[in-house]
Amino acid sequence: MANARPLLLLTRPQRSSEAFRDALPAEVCEAVDILINPLMSIHVTGPLPDLEGAGGLIFTSANALDAYKALGGRVLDLPIIAVGVSTGKAAKSFGFEPHIAGGTAEQLVAFVLEHGFSGPLVHLRGETAIGDIARRLTEAGVATSESVLYDQVLEVFAPDTREALSQDRPVIAPVFSPRTAAQLCRESEGLDNIAFAAISQAVAEALPTDAKDRIRIAAQPSRDGMTELVTEMITDAVSLERRQ
Repeated sequence: MANARPLLLLTRPQRSSEAFRDALPAEVCEAVDILINPLMSIHVTGPLPDLEGAGGLIFTSANALDAYKALGGRVLDLPIIAVGVSTGKAAKSFGFEPHIAGGTAEQLVAFVLEHGFSGPLVHLRGETAIGDIARRLTEAGVATSESVLYDQVLEVFAPDTREALSQDRPVIAPVFSPRTAAQLCRESEGLDNIAFAAISQAVAEALPTDAKDRIRIAAQPSRDGMTELVTEMITDAVSLERRQ
């Protein structure tokens, strides 16, 4: 191969991509070239809702914490429910003491019901969200409203990214949401050297239909699960290149 060194393509918003890179073992990062090209950017829109009388807040991404902070949100003495470990860490760094669910919208809904949180809860989220959390919780007896704090705007590959992806080398692309997966599918059309690491089955189903043999799904729908999977994929790619 002209350039056998694998390429790790990170397409989450810049801050999230950097956090994922930093979560990888040092030896893994040293074994690859890392390219960050966000296919989604975060634009805080607000407004911050009136939280007087709220019985708890739900956050389903670290982006929601960033938007909450940017809009002047304060640390409140309320139950804070985070969808998973990564969002929980963001909430804790802000000053909250969060309760952490299992990583998916379904697990969050079940977590709220099983732990007896009482409403009214407020789900602070982006313009595009999955899981219909507020409606499902309300129908289950826990009054929940939602407030959009930011928008997620789709982006494209930069010319330098397209040049890097055209090289004759393996590419590993972690994918964390169906919307990003669909955009990555459009942007990577015609490229068959990309192996995809999907955080869930729903994300895998949004990836290119002709790439099924190049898609692996994390054992757990979390950043830790993705870190483990990407580490395995990079290790496999490096081992394969060394044998050739």
